[in-house]
Amino acid sequence: MEAFAEDDEKLQSARLVRNLGEFLTSMEVEATNRFWHVWGANDNDGDNSTTVSWPHTKSDPHVNTYPSKYSKYVVGMMHETMASFQTWFSGLDVVSYGIQLIPLTSVAERRDDPEWAKLLYPIYDESCEAADEGSDGFCEKNGWSIVRAGLLAEAGEREDALELALEIPEKVFISEGGDGNSLTNTIWFIATRKDSSASASDKKDD
Repeated sequence: MEAFAEDDEKLQSARLVRNLGEFLTSMEVEATNRFWHVWGANDNDGDNSTTVSWPHTKSDPHVNTYPSKYSKYVVGMMHETMASFQTWFSGLDVVSYGIQLIPLTSVAERRDDPEWAKLLYPIYDESCEAADEGSDGFCEKNGWSIVRAGLLAEAGEREDALELALEIPEKVFISEGGDGNSLTNTIWFIATRKDSSASASDKKDD
């Protein structure tokens, strides 16, 4: 914004672009909370307006959109009258989970709740291992192992996440499967997440 400080017209245009970006980001985070990241079932009556408070904030309730029979922690694809746990390019579990965790950027701090990450990580880890064993190293070769390290960091285990990231072959980061996540970016992402002790301290302070 400072670059346009002496030009009111350009300054106003820059503000409009910034505001639009913030608005679209807020919509994306809200949609993720409501439709893509699944925390739990509705009540027994199927009320789709049921909400519960997220553990780390009192201002952002999580909306339980889906009935109890939908037991996955993410939605892979959404249609007008159907939510499915798959993607159009893969039926592997790790892909449905992983596609809802990229990109690994600072916005992920708003998008991915730490408590949800703790619930999802063991399942993601298992699905990654299954994909590696059953599909010739699919998880690692296609960059989903990078997402696994990021998710572990979001769950508060930064040191273990860093070890995972450093074990990933360099060629994965520069391949199409890396999805633009360099090793540097991945380490930055891990380092800037809160560790589990900090999360516990935050809850106590609340």
